[in-house]
Amino acid sequence: MATPQAPQSTSHPLAGPPGASRRPALLRLLDERDPAGGRAKAALFLFHPGPSLLVTAVTLGAAAIALRGAPGWSLALRLVLLMLPAQLAIGAVNDLADARADREGKPHKPLVRGAVSRNAATIAAVLLIATSLASAAALGGAVLLATICGLGAGLAYDVGLKRSRLSLLPWWLGFTALPFCAFAAAGHVPRALWWCLPLAAVLALGLHCANVLPDVDADRRDGIRNLPVLLGVRRSRVVALGALLGCAALTAVLATPLHQTVAVLGIAWAAVVLCVAVAATQRFARAPFPVLAPAAAALAVCWLASLPR
Repeated sequence: MATPQAPQSTSHPLAGPPGASRRPALLRLLDERDPAGGRAKAALFLFHPGPSLLVTAVTLGAAAIALRGAPGWSLALRLVLLMLPAQLAIGAVNDLADARADREGKPHKPLVRGAVSRNAATIAAVLLIATSLASAAALGGAVLLATICGLGAGLAYDVGLKRSRLSLLPWWLGFTALPFCAFAAAGHVPRALWWCLPLAAVLALGLHCANVLPDVDADRRDGIRNLPVLLGVRRSRVVALGALLGCAALTAVLATPLHQTVAVLGIAWAAVVLCVAVAATQRFARAPFPVLAPAAAALAVCWLASLPR
């Protein structure tokens, strides 16, 4: 995405954020904009490792909940080979689709700085997609169908839907497919799992707005008309915070009719309130996603864990 026009700077485009050299080494390595770690770190960030690992962890957690215990090493490995490559591929395709726009405003991006070539990124994405689908097929038709829905939604978002008014749809489909994939792999899909449809819609709305929030102004100038751009910066931020609280409130309303364990949900509610409070501070005003995403994951896992046995 293009960045706002600003006065010319004399600093090197890969110098990182102001004061980067004085930060702890670990924080520098975790910051994609910081040149610490060189080309190897830049190449790793092509695949968006943070969100990819978080989604994979939630999948394993959901499978453990469905099995009422830790999955065996064989099932756990197949789930990792299903979900992690899918998420890594979605991250790589996202950067491939945005490479032209990123040249103007994001010189730290791996494809822009030449840490990875377009051909290598394309081949890696194809191999990751093939690995994910093969692993899903080995777990059965239902798992393969859920994987195709989730992976397809992510790729469709990357290559076009994220620029349209339908930008929320792939987030919703992807979030809904995840628990169905995990429970189908465990061989047990309870009826209550269909409540993921409305819950995932609210959760997806909040995280979509939080994720796009830093790029709203630049996207508007580029002619992109996705949901956060239509809402604007201020309303997108309100929606990002409010949707997560709204999803937590919806789980509270459903707890009694679904005969859920409130004690387990209480942990998630506390995590949501805490993370939303942190995301509401000035420091995270334009980039609340890293704070809200773990809270959303905790809410999802605790909601699944609180379903009656």
